[in-house]
Amino acid sequence: MKRLTFIVIALLVSSPVFSRTRASMFDKDHLNVSVHSRYQHMIYDSNMYNNLLDSYGSVLAGVQVGFDTHPSDSSWWSNAYNYPSISLGFSYDNTGFLKEKPGAHFGDFYNFYLATELDVLRAGIFSIGPVLELGVSFTTEKYNPQRNLVNRFIGSKVLANLAGGIEASFRFLPQWELAMTGYLVHHSNGMIKSPNWGTNQAAVGAKLKYYLAPQETDKRIALEKPDFPKGLKWNVYTAFGGHSCDWELIAKGPEAYPVNFRLRAIVGAEVEWRYCRTLSTGLGIEGNYAENIHREIDLQLAGMEDSKGYSPYYTSVHVVQNLHYSNFSVNLALGLYTFKKTGLVEDIGKTFQRIGFRYHLPSFDYGQMFLGFSMRAHHFDRSYCLEYAAGFTF
Repeated sequence: MKRLTFIVIALLVSSPVFSRTRASMFDKDHLNVSVHSRYQHMIYDSNMYNNLLDSYGSVLAGVQVGFDTHPSDSSWWSNAYNYPSISLGFSYDNTGFLKEKPGAHFGDFYNFYLATELDVLRAGIFSIGPVLELGVSFTTEKYNPQRNLVNRFIGSKVLANLAGGIEASFRFLPQWELAMTGYLVHHSNGMIKSPNWGTNQAAVGAKLKYYLAPQETDKRIALEKPDFPKGLKWNVYTAFGGHSCDWELIAKGPEAYPVNFRLRAIVGAEVEWRYCRTLSTGLGIEGNYAENIHREIDLQLAGMEDSKGYSPYYTSVHVVQNLHYSNFSVNLALGLYTFKKTGLVEDIGKTFQRIGFRYHLPSFDYGQMFLGFSMRAHHFDRSYCLEYAAGFTF
């Protein structure tokens, strides 16, 4: 399931730019290569600082191959997002060289990712804007109840890599650019396997980029605005995922492996108002199923009662914001569980957050099918599960 997760991430992130290049092809006029380095520092976590590590700063080095959309030949959608560029990258973070406490083991991170850069402000040879990296990481050490008990931060050797930040660039020659960057970085497996508290890092660095051809700065052509389904639309969908809870490991004792992840299933409906080509806002409801019998049995074996009663079914409502790029959209949701009788407050909170991607397939007579992938989180800092979705827009 981890391999499928990260294949989906790569396909969904790459599709909006690669599928809309049109006249822009992968030639020297649109390609660049860059090298970068960052100093990364583990953000304070009392468990990590007290039990796992005695040093917290590491050095990352990487290389990227990028594709640039141009004002002179890009689609209307690239124009709407101020001509983004996308890169395929590899980086190495030497966290395995951090000083560890006795009996603790922490490995290096090897990152493979897609990066998207958006220039919010351009002034001649200067530019500044956000950058996002999304991909997969491999690490050399993970939790093991016999030999690496205190490293509860890394539950598997295959992890998701998410980094976001700001990049300020200065083109000092027609084909050379220097950028200063600031990032926040997260590694985790999305609670596919437990324990997996994940790591967070703050980073600063520099990037040197070489364009295979001199870059255009101000040449723009008139672009016809594409049609879009303005007005009220309905989305109906179903999704599934898996979850592994660290609390079950504690209930079974420190020498036990955590149970395998259990099914999370969802059916939902959203009504959204598409008021411009790039944005739509809506409301949604969901019915949820959370199989959690392992935790219920743990309580019984410990002589404890589940005073609230147990039910694997619960419902929720949410508000949703979509950002559209042609047939591709980013889906952001904030929700509230309206009926929840799991009796397990450590497993499901009162609210949830969701961020994901949807790709809308060519239209049928009765609607437009979409495929999606998203991460559901609780408390704005804890992944609950990774969800694969399919649905229709009417």
